Amino acid sequence: MQHPPTPDAPGLFKSHFDYPAAHVASAPGRVEVLGNHTDYNGGTVVGAGINLRLEVAAHVRSDDVIRLVSSGDGLNTTVVTTSIDTYSTDTLPDWTRYLLGVLDEFRLQGLWSDQGVDLAVDSALPIGMGLSSSAAIELSTAGVLTSIRQTLEPKPGTDSKQDGAVAAPQAHFGIDVLVGIAHWAENRYVGVPCGLLDQTVVGHAQKGSLIVLDASTNRHLAIALPPGVSFVLFRTHISHRLIDSPYESRHRECRTALMGLQRMIPGVRHLARLHPVDIDAYEVVIDPVSVRRSRHVVEEQRRVGRFLRALVEGDVTTAGQLMRASHDSSRVLFENSTPELDILVERLMEKPGVKGARLSGAGWGGAVMAMVDESFDDEAAESVCDAYEELFEARPYWWRTDAEEGLRMEALATD
Repeated sequence: MQHPPTPDAPGLFKSHFDYPAAHVASAPGRVEVLGNHTDYNGGTVVGAGINLRLEVAAHVRSDDVIRLVSSGDGLNTTVVTTSIDTYSTDTLPDWTRYLLGVLDEFRLQGLWSDQGVDLAVDSALPIGMGLSSSAAIELSTAGVLTSIRQTLEPKPGTDSKQDGAVAAPQAHFGIDVLVGIAHWAENRYVGVPCGLLDQTVVGHAQKGSLIVLDASTNRHLAIALPPGVSFVLFRTHISHRLIDSPYESRHRECRTALMGLQRMIPGVRHLARLHPVDIDAYEVVIDPVSVRRSRHVVEEQRRVGRFLRALVEGDVTTAGQLMRASHDSSRVLFENSTPELDILVERLMEKPGVKGARLSGAGWGGAVMAMVDESFDDEAAESVCDAYEELFEARPYWWRTDAEEGLRMEALATD
């Protein structure tokens, strides 16, 4: 087991820019507990924040220069320089698009003017493991930009044109606005047609609780985890990125399935809101791929409802069985699992204390999560790693996590 490292974006900022940051925000990775690919299909999905975090440190500039530096798994510490009028990810490293996408949304909405900014990212989150490092960097960036806005907004009775104030309405908006900005940045600037799960969980996560998102209304609520229940995460050696994976293809296939079914069932708006009987009745008039994708989404939606009822009733065993059923459906019907993910799930389900296990996130690599009670010990986890290493000649690393807090502003250390 590896113990989660602590990011230090202010230290990275000062070491590369030679002056201290003025604002720091952090956000966790997230684990998708249940609801695989239901969010962009108008369904319900369940997630939680984890104990690996990402920090963004920032300071506004008096010119139009933008400087970016990053450190962490899969990143590097080369300073990237552009400007507020010329930034383009065509010639910049891929990781910069997440920060610049958020900045671009701030500008599109009139929340940022022509001032440059220095930004430093330090992450304890492994990249490409299905733990939503992208949403963490987006929300943390939105957090520090909001903090900068608030310090630069003119005070009542002052001239808004003085002191380099950002030309924007005086508004201290909440997490929901930042979640929306981060989501739009990923959809429009990064180019990933994701649903709202990642940004909602990363923004709103609560310690000790699951976050439940109804993607048809974008409303969410928190449900406390039963006592003694926590998660273990196993990182495979197969990385994935949504922008390079079949994610967009699955999104398109689900849309095709919905349009096909809408011809027979007028008025239906979301695939997840159909009944399994609908798929049985009309599978002969839609293509086989659409049948598989729609059946997974429709049945997954019902699994989520049963899962939540089981947790509220304290029936962790049933909740865990539904998690395993979710993985099997992802493997067979949605076809987004891999042999590496499958073997981890199989071996985990053999161990005492494991209530349920499944792939977490979009799939095609990344991580497996298991819901466990207090009897799951380190020896059992290491034996799972042994079995994986014997087959794939690579050893996964694993760690324990409770449900943790979401986006927050961090206090800066004073010298």
